[in-house]
Amino acid sequence: MTQKATRGAAKVGPIDLATARARRQAAETQAGEALLRSLARLVASVQARWQGHEPEIAILTATTLMLAVAAAFAGADLLFTFMVVLAAAVTIWSPWRQPE
Repeated sequence: MTQKATRGAAKVGPIDLATARARRQAAETQAGEALLRSLARLVASVQARWQGHEPEIAILTATTLMLAVAAAFAGADLLFTFMVVLAAAVTIWSPWRQPE
């Protein structure tokens, strides 16, 4: 009493690649826009905390990231490097500091 595998199976038509690409691109665009909005909110809060000191914050952040990449390529322990970068980011962005 075995049934054939084709009985009751849904027919699958050809895949419309243009529609599939458009759906994937729309999903990626929404995720990218959400990430950009989050980053913009973070930058705005940092600017509010350190009004007038944006160049210094940008230089410290960029330098910290460059040193972290250099340490990783030099063979430093990635967990330790990540912990140091996290400590530097918390210190630079100072979430405890309220806008004046």
